Amino acid sequence: MRSAVVLALLAVIGLAAHASGTPSPSDVVSDPTPSDKASEWAAEQQRLHDIVLNSKQHGRDLAGLKEIIASPAFESLPVEERFQTLSLAAGAAKPTDEALARAYLDRAIALPGIEFWDQLTNLKTAVSFKYAAGTTRSLTLLAQQWPDHLASFDNNLILRALSLAEHGARGDRLSALQALYGAHWKLKWDIEPSVYWRDLSVLLLEQGSLREAMDVSSHVKEPYILIAMRADRRFDAIVSADPEEFDVEAAAEQRLKILQSLSDENPRSLELKTRLMETLRYTRHYSAMLATSDSVVQEIHATNFPERIYDDYVERLPTFIVLRSIALQRLGRWEEAVAQLVDGARDGNITQLINLGYLYSALDRPKDALAVINPLGPTRTNALGAMRVEAIRLQSAVQLGDADQVKRSLQFLSEHRADLPDAYLSSLIAAKQLDATAKYLVSELQDRDLRQNALGVIQGYAPRPGSETERDMQARFRSVIARKEVQATIHKVGRVENYPLEADW
Repeated sequence: MRSAVVLALLAVIGLAAHASGTPSPSDVVSDPTPSDKASEWAAEQQRLHDIVLNSKQHGRDLAGLKEIIASPAFESLPVEERFQTLSLAAGAAKPTDEALARAYLDRAIALPGIEFWDQLTNLKTAVSFKYAAGTTRSLTLLAQQWPDHLASFDNNLILRALSLAEHGARGDRLSALQALYGAHWKLKWDIEPSVYWRDLSVLLLEQGSLREAMDVSSHVKEPYILIAMRADRRFDAIVSADPEEFDVEAAAEQRLKILQSLSDENPRSLELKTRLMETLRYTRHYSAMLATSDSVVQEIHATNFPERIYDDYVERLPTFIVLRSIALQRLGRWEEAVAQLVDGARDGNITQLINLGYLYSALDRPKDALAVINPLGPTRTNALGAMRVEAIRLQSAVQLGDADQVKRSLQFLSEHRADLPDAYLSSLIAAKQLDATAKYLVSELQDRDLRQNALGVIQGYAPRPGSETERDMQARFRSVIARKEVQATIHKVGRVENYPLEADW
């Protein structure tokens, strides 16, 4: 089939040799007439059309696809055929030539007159390629041209795209977020994506668009995001213009009411139950949090088919188990909390194993923590998981007095701190590297992208019930925040206020 495609391509682009022999006078044409040229062009288009159809049906021959795309007649093909060819070529080039694959994908994204489903395919391809620039351009076009289709999107795809966009150009990210905001994008159950509207507000403020930033900020409803915005001097004009929008306690109460109502209205959603439990946690309603989890456990134990009770049972069970364990921890029921995670980790669930390792570390049981995480090699975790595993390894090494392992773990965590800054910060505290902790905290506060997270972490929160190890960590961190150099930096970029919520880190 490859040879047939190539021969056809050679004929199309005029490279096929004439048969041997002496040309007759009729073979010699000095200047074809315009009608002859039009005829030849039409024939070339038809031949190319036939080859494209053949390519779609018979695999991804990169060499053949490259020659099709390079043909002068390619741009005159119908847009659907150009899209299919460029898509095939991008996929065929990806394993061996990343730059070429991205170039073909860029052309597919920019095709004029492309249909919605084709642009959606481009977005999925760009995400699978982990191609930030292509992802943001495709997402922007989808939101701008088909805003009414956003409701039918898989929100996980949009969230993965926005995560990739963080690694791209700020202008591209601004365009994508503006397009989503203009399309009135929301999460499931009509929940505002507060973190992204906060990010869009920051980008708008950077370019001096205060009025637009104020409008976007009014859609931020997540209490911890509001806390960080209140603490950040970049938002002072917005907060002072409408302080009621930034009433954190009112926002927390409203969120609790909304989630309770949504959960009652959607009894088959385990995700809503977990969201409600999270809100009960940070509002410190620990008994209510445990009671909510108890009702779920009773329903699950009353049937052999829990997936018939909760439509999202398989997907959301790991998160539910972690939150139930946290509820038990907050109430001081440590052994039950451990048992909950041990039971959840029986099938080798990575989330449960990592959280179990953390809990063992918090309970000063380093050998148990290492027994849990040591089997979790790099192939079993993603970048975030690898950071969390190494943080547990470091904490265990500190508890065991293994200085060499502490040094190795800190080196790994430092080299990969961009993947999970909080894990690096907490590991410095665990290792009692308080000078380094202060230096890193100052650098986060000075960084325009990390500042919001750092300001959120340093606020004054209600005491959180915890183990002795956890209380020691919190005390060390508060001592770092109190240092003169840290306080001076805080004063330049923001402020510290007190809230009756649990610390969210």
